[in-house]
Amino acid sequence: MESPSVHAQEYYKDYWKDEALQRTRRAYYQKLYDRVRSRLQVRSGDKILDVAGGNGQLMQYLGFKGAHILDISQSGLEAARQAGFHAIFGDIGKRFPMEAASYDVAFCFEVLEHLHYPNKTLCGVHDVLKAGGVLYVGQPNMRADGVHHVRRYRLNELIDDLKKAGFAIEWTDYVPAYSMRDSIVSDIRRNPSYWRKAIQCVNLTLSLLPFGIRYRMARIWPDRFALLFIVKAVAR
Repeated sequence: MESPSVHAQEYYKDYWKDEALQRTRRAYYQKLYDRVRSRLQVRSGDKILDVAGGNGQLMQYLGFKGAHILDISQSGLEAARQAGFHAIFGDIGKRFPMEAASYDVAFCFEVLEHLHYPNKTLCGVHDVLKAGGVLYVGQPNMRADGVHHVRRYRLNELIDDLKKAGFAIEWTDYVPAYSMRDSIVSDIRRNPSYWRKAIQCVNLTLSLLPFGIRYRMARIWPDRFALLFIVKAVAR
């Protein structure tokens, strides 16, 4: 049986050749993270690691030009190098290929749902962070498809796994559901299931609610009304 890492390396080999342009056209990072961007702070001189950071597009959006990008995707790493990042090839399901306690800040955005053993990765992040180092997690709250997204993380599960890996939680924030209207419309057009189309039509209507209402819904019932959980954790 093919190992998860071999499958991931093949799947992501050419992934970023088209994905980067699609995300730029959709204003992907702006739609998701503009409201929480100011909370993702680093200090001058901090050494930054983006875990499974692909082509470095998130770091470009955040303006962290000196970040190190760890990924298994050759297309992503090549694009990251061309963008001026320090690209590191590595399987995040195994021991990280860098020295322990060598980073001040790490980002792990839209990653854990793809992993069969996310706890190993969180422990790996903890190992390469200095004591008191910061980990920012951006965790999608979505259904697993069993192929690309192999698991769903609910908020309490994410918090529990972070604590088990040696992190203390400093704060939790949310990107409310229905923030990506273009994805909802695309699913309505392409999904053959009439039941799924009906659900997405309801979601499209909910996307018209003011942001403040959708955000309050996410805070009250995050596992139902948050599109992503944003967590700041500190390595103990």
